[in-house]
Amino acid sequence: MDKNNQLPFQDLDEDAALHGILEGTATETGERFFAALVENLAKAMNTYGAWVTEYIKESRRLRALSFWLGGEFVYDYEYDIAGTPCEAVIEGASLVHFPDNIIELFPDNPTLKEVGAVSFMGVPLMDLDGRILGHLSVLDKRPMPQEPRALALFRIFAARAAAEHQRLRAESEVRESEEKYRRIVETAEEGFLLMDKNLTIGEVNDAYCRMTGYSREEIIGKTPFDFATEDYRTFLAANKDELVSKDYRELEGAVVAKDGHTIPILVHGNMLRNDKGAVIGNMAFVTDMTEHKKSLTLAAEVQRSLLPQESPHIQGLDIAGKTVTSDEIGGDYFDYLSGQECPNDHFGVVVGDVTGHGVDAALLMTTARAFLRMRASQCGSISQIITEMNRHLALDVLDSGRFMTLFYLTIDPENKQLHWVRAGHDPAIIYDPTEDKFEELKGSGLALGVEEEISYEENIKSGLAAGQIIAIGTDGIWEAQNKDGEMFGKERFRKIIRQKANARAHDIINAVYSDLNEFTIGLRPEDDITLV
Repeated sequence: MDKNNQLPFQDLDEDAALHGILEGTATETGERFFAALVENLAKAMNTYGAWVTEYIKESRRLRALSFWLGGEFVYDYEYDIAGTPCEAVIEGASLVHFPDNIIELFPDNPTLKEVGAVSFMGVPLMDLDGRILGHLSVLDKRPMPQEPRALALFRIFAARAAAEHQRLRAESEVRESEEKYRRIVETAEEGFLLMDKNLTIGEVNDAYCRMTGYSREEIIGKTPFDFATEDYRTFLAANKDELVSKDYRELEGAVVAKDGHTIPILVHGNMLRNDKGAVIGNMAFVTDMTEHKKSLTLAAEVQRSLLPQESPHIQGLDIAGKTVTSDEIGGDYFDYLSGQECPNDHFGVVVGDVTGHGVDAALLMTTARAFLRMRASQCGSISQIITEMNRHLALDVLDSGRFMTLFYLTIDPENKQLHWVRAGHDPAIIYDPTEDKFEELKGSGLALGVEEEISYEENIKSGLAAGQIIAIGTDGIWEAQNKDGEMFGKERFRKIIRQKANARAHDIINAVYSDLNEFTIGLRPEDDITLV
């Protein structure tokens, strides 16, 4: 019988139909897949038309991804589902079959009349969450009998169409997401670097190019090492394995611009992984910290001006002090009090350490210094001075959680005595080289700012002798760590003092800082470091 005279689905050979549709669509994807699907589906099932659509939920419309009708493709076809048999497919989310009299069932639909449609069958295309993606339909000018084999075949290719639909939608969402983030990255004021597992730069945004003065072509294929200052390059090289092992890292450094000037930067880096968790690369946002550093540099200059500018000359004493901050400004503090403000006063040394470091610690340190100097000029014992200083600070910082440790020492060379107050600070040490003996200047007392109503005790030691070394430091010395996580420790500190016992105070301090730098090479200081 002539196939044109056969009813749809009549004498359907499922195997042949399945083979025909598979063969027609096997090598195609996307729009070409849908075109091959509807053409081969219409031919295999002997229907006048077949089409696959995308559902636009907001407007309740269907847009044909491909439409085969009467032996040719219909392009740019979109329609409202109201009053169409497709509405039943979408709204019911199930297969719908109208075997005959389709125009009588939908008399207000002009398209069915124009085509001369008699029968219709459609099935929704849904994603894994049951959301309607679109539908697959066939129609004919003849009745379309109920044929279980045809329905089963139809469902098979609806499932294949749904899978391709989901793949295309996923690709579209990925493209939209990539484009969204590309626009974000390109318009960001921060520099952006996309790197592979070996930190080779594969993509860079305009902001980074403007920051450094290099073109995109001059940056692609290089690594951050190529633009780093010598110190920053040393740091990166020493810590590369640790840095690339972290999913997230934040660090400060500096790069050299094309014109040779140095740019301080803040880097926020992330490791990139695929859906299986394997590392596929790295990305970093790079912030130019030049203006921020200018402000901090100015603040650091002010802070340095508050520290002793030279060592005092006191008969019978050799004195030196030094502080190094982990940031531009810090919370460590040392000062010399001349002891000439009041009768019977003696030369004093103060070393303090505010919790944390940075701007807020520096502000608290400045406040403490101002009050201590003011109160010391009004006379009184050192225990009275520190007790009143604590009361003042406690009112300022009690709710902030911050506090300050402090060691206040006065030296009476004439009577060979030391007087001190220890407010939560590490004990000062005395080394007597004639006996090769260390002694700690201990004493009770909470850190300043912890409790308002507390009285501090004054401690006294007699028997000072020539050649003895008194050292007051902050915990940034002995708590400094190397790359293996090992602390510098007080034993190393004491060993240096023992070895340099015959040197000048200035040389002892330089030896301590030199050994610290060597011990922590490749690492940035985690805390401020002060030694008197």
